[in-house]
Amino acid sequence: MKKLLIILLFLQLFFISCKKVNEEFSFPKKPITIIVYTGPGGLIDITARKFATVASKYTEATFVVENKPGSGGIVAIKRLLQLPSDGYTLFACTKSNISKIVSTGGEAYIDGIDWAAMMMADPECVITHKKQKINSWEDILTDAKAKDGDQLWLGPANGGLDHVTALKIWDEAGIEAKWIPFKSGGKAIAALLGEQGVAYVGNPREVLGNDDLQIATVSSSKRLAQFPDVPTFEELGIMGLENEFMWRGFVLKKGTTPQIKKWYDELFLNVNNDPEWREYWERGGIDVVYKGSEEFTKIVHNDKKQFTHYLQKIGIINTEATSMIAKLSTGKTLYFMVMIFVIIFLIIGLFVNRSPNRKYLSKIMLPLFFILLSTILFIISFSFPSNEKVGPAVIPRLWIIILIPLNVYLLVDILRQKREIEHKDENKKVVFGFIGLLILYLVSIFYIGYFISSFVFLIIGIYMLGYRNYITMLIISVSWLLFSYLIFYKLLYVPLPVGKLIEMIF
Repeated sequence: MKKLLIILLFLQLFFISCKKVNEEFSFPKKPITIIVYTGPGGLIDITARKFATVASKYTEATFVVENKPGSGGIVAIKRLLQLPSDGYTLFACTKSNISKIVSTGGEAYIDGIDWAAMMMADPECVITHKKQKINSWEDILTDAKAKDGDQLWLGPANGGLDHVTALKIWDEAGIEAKWIPFKSGGKAIAALLGEQGVAYVGNPREVLGNDDLQIATVSSSKRLAQFPDVPTFEELGIMGLENEFMWRGFVLKKGTTPQIKKWYDELFLNVNNDPEWREYWERGGIDVVYKGSEEFTKIVHNDKKQFTHYLQKIGIINTEATSMIAKLSTGKTLYFMVMIFVIIFLIIGLFVNRSPNRKYLSKIMLPLFFILLSTILFIISFSFPSNEKVGPAVIPRLWIIILIPLNVYLLVDILRQKREIEHKDENKKVVFGFIGLLILYLVSIFYIGYFISSFVFLIIGIYMLGYRNYITMLIISVSWLLFSYLIFYKLLYVPLPVGKLIEMIF
C-alpha cells in the first residue's frame, strides 16, 4: 500500500510538472511591435500593416507598427538591437537594407539578427517612358552603344539595390551608362516622365496606375502572368539575370527562444498561404514565396557578397583598407585583445611594485594605461560604420576625446611633481585597484548591461579617487546615465548592451 501511494505521488508530480511546462509558454502576453525603416506609406510599411491585418486571422496577438526612418534602415536595425530578444519586436526588412549595411561597414548587424522569414520576391525590371523614342530594350541597347557610356539611367540611392541591379545589367549586356540617383523611387519616376533619362530600375508594381510607363524587360525565369507581353532578359539573349529580385521579410533579434521562433514560423506560413495575402501581392507581379530562417540567412549572406563586390567596383567602399582592423575589431577577438593588453599591463605593474621608485612609477601607470587603451579603441573605431552621421563609433570616440587629453594632462602633472610623489606616502594599491575595477566593468557590461555597470563603475571609481561627497557622486553618475540614455540610446539609436542576466529576468 505504501509503495502504491509513493507511485501515485510520483505520477501526480509528473503530471503537474508536465502541465506546468505546457502552461509556461504563453506567447504573446503583450502587443508585438513591427519596426519599419521607412515613413508611413512606403511599400515595406504597407507590407507590415498588411501582415498585421492578415495575421489577426490566425492569432489574437496585437501588432503595432512603429516607423523608424533614417540611414536606409540602420536606425531601425539599431532600435531592434537595443531591445531584448523576447520576440516582442519584429523588423520588417528588405534587400535594400543589406546594401546599406555593406556600404556603411556594418556587417556585424547581419550576425546580430535572426533572419526569420522571407515572405516575397519582387522581380527587378527596367521601366521606360512610353512616349519617348527609346522605350524598348532594343532601343535602350542601341542608344547605349551609340552614346558610349553617356546614357542616363535613373533610380533611388547611389549604391542601393536598384543601382547594383543596373550595374549587373550593364555587365551582362556589355554596355556602359551613368546612374543618376534620387532620394526616392517616386522622384526618379517623375524624372523619367520628365525625360531626364531613358530607363528606371524598379519593380513591376510601380507601373500600375500610370499609363505613361511600361516595362521593357523583367528579371524572371519566365514571363509574369500579370504582364504577359513583357519579355525576360533570357528571352532577349542576356543570361544570368533571371533571379534578380527585391525580397521582403521579417527578422527577430538573435537570441529569441526556439518556442517563440516556432510560434512565428507557424504564423508566417499561415499568412503566406492566406488567399487574401497572396492575391494582394500577386496582382502586382510579386512572387509570394516563403523562405525559412536557414534558407533566408543563406540568401542574405549571398546578397552581402554581391553588394560588397559591386560597391567596391564603383568605389563606395574600400574593404581592403580596413580589412585587417575589421578582423581585429570583431566580437571575441576585440575582447581578447583588450584582456591581453590589461594582463600585460598588470605584469608590468608587478615589476614596478619591486622598483625603488615604485610610488612614482605606479602614479605614471594609470594615465599611461588609459592613453594606450584609448588609442587602441580609437584605431579600431575606424572599422566601424563611417558613412553615417552617427554610428557605432560614436561612443568610443566620445570617450577617447575626453580620456586622452585628461590623462595627458595628468601625466604631465605627475612628471612635474616627481619629488613630491617620491616622498609622499600614498597607497599604490589604488592604481591597480582602478585597473581591476575597469576589468570588472568590461565583464559586467556583458552580464548586467551598460546602465547598471556604468552606474556602479562611476560610484566606485569616484570613491577610489578620493571623493567623499556622496550627493555629488550620485549626481555625476546619474547625469552620465541620463546623457547616455537621451543622446546615445534615444537620439542616435546606438545599441547599448542590456545584459544577458537582465534579458533572462525580463
